[in-house]
Amino acid sequence: MSDRFSDTTELPIPDENEDRRRTDRPLKAGQSRPQQRAGSSPNTPRRSNVQSGNRQRISNGQRILQQPQHTVNRNARQRIGMPPEDQRPIMPVRRASYQNQLPPAEQSEPTQTVGGRPTFQRPEFAERPPKESSSKTRSEQKQKVQKRRRKKKSCLRRIVTAIIIFIFSLFAIYSCIALLAIKQLNYEQTGVRNLIVGSAEADPNIKNILIIGTDNRTDTERGRADTMILLSFSGHNKTMTMTSLMRDSYVTIPNHGNDKLNAAYAYGGATLLMDTISNNFGIRVDDYICINFKSFVHIADAVGGLKVTVSDAEAEAINVILESEVNAIMGDDPKSDFLPSGGTFVLNGKQALSYARIRFVGNADFERTERQREVLDLMLDKMKHLSPTSIPSILVKALPELSTNMTTGSLYLKSFELPVKLMSYEIQKLRIPADGTFANQTAPNGQMVLTVDFDKNLQNYLKAVNDPVAKPAETAPANQGGAA
Repeated sequence: MSDRFSDTTELPIPDENEDRRRTDRPLKAGQSRPQQRAGSSPNTPRRSNVQSGNRQRISNGQRILQQPQHTVNRNARQRIGMPPEDQRPIMPVRRASYQNQLPPAEQSEPTQTVGGRPTFQRPEFAERPPKESSSKTRSEQKQKVQKRRRKKKSCLRRIVTAIIIFIFSLFAIYSCIALLAIKQLNYEQTGVRNLIVGSAEADPNIKNILIIGTDNRTDTERGRADTMILLSFSGHNKTMTMTSLMRDSYVTIPNHGNDKLNAAYAYGGATLLMDTISNNFGIRVDDYICINFKSFVHIADAVGGLKVTVSDAEAEAINVILESEVNAIMGDDPKSDFLPSGGTFVLNGKQALSYARIRFVGNADFERTERQREVLDLMLDKMKHLSPTSIPSILVKALPELSTNMTTGSLYLKSFELPVKLMSYEIQKLRIPADGTFANQTAPNGQMVLTVDFDKNLQNYLKAVNDPVAKPAETAPANQGGAA
């Protein structure tokens, strides 16, 4: 018990039995007894820690156990009052934690205690700016949001404007190049047409362009049509069909009787040739592009040459044609650009032209038309990936040698359509007359000609430009469905 309260400061407490001792003492002369409290009687037993028969004092240990909230000074018997002011201790006031954060001039000093209680001196706080109204804060937030949105819109507007300017610049550049190229072509007005009524109906979803390769050696000579390939762009099945027309086909030429197909060009030029094809084969042709030897050579050189695999016989035939006519037309040495033997070569313009003119190797004119379709296919494929450096050569050398009946406006529109169609359309190859639709005969003038079944060839052509293209079936794995 003593250990529990060993550190407790002992202070005097008032003695509860002092009043009782005063009442029990005998009165002196002239002294009156104190009045009792209202509602009490002399016979009322008093609460005391001392029994009535025994006035023994309660020990300090018992008093502490009865009143643990008080401590007893063993020597004091009187109630503790307020000490005199001169004896009151000065108690320093601990500064609040926030005073360390204030400037030194604004920190408060400790004060003395007043009435036993310490008084605190509150620091003088700096005047805070009045809070802004919520309406003003909301308006500023709206202005910030609107400003942020305006920035985003302006940024997006600048990006869209830059894209539009870039597209417009490309369009302007392409248009300038296309118009410049179109102006280089030789325009020939279409002559009077001699079409048989109902012989060939025009299909708005099919655009036919006749490619005519002439064999004229001079600028004034017309010559005959050495190559006739019909390019058909069909919107029905998204195809580009290259149809080779055999030059020995025996046909009826308007106002010239019966003759070979290539003779129509010599009689009346491209207009008469288009009329002859439309009247005999039933295929409507309205536009053409005429290519001579020089333009073909320049175009093949501009696209970087054509990669072709030739046999030994074909290589020998190429050297013969180079020496006999092509080198002379281009003004080069007769024995220049010879091939050493057969193999795979990147043929230049003169060699590619000689390859397309081979006639007496293989199956005569049938293989000749096959080579011509191969060369045209390779050339169109190179045109898809034409480099900008090759454009000047085509504009300066190749296009001035071409002639067409298409107007500037029509060619300008086709300059936008053709690249898209070349990239997206599938290419088909066809020959008229097809196998089994012709016969070899001798004409009245003694020439060997091909009599053609025009109806069957027309059906083959319509099927190619209208029906969906049959894709090759995928070959299944050899062990599919079998045991491992």
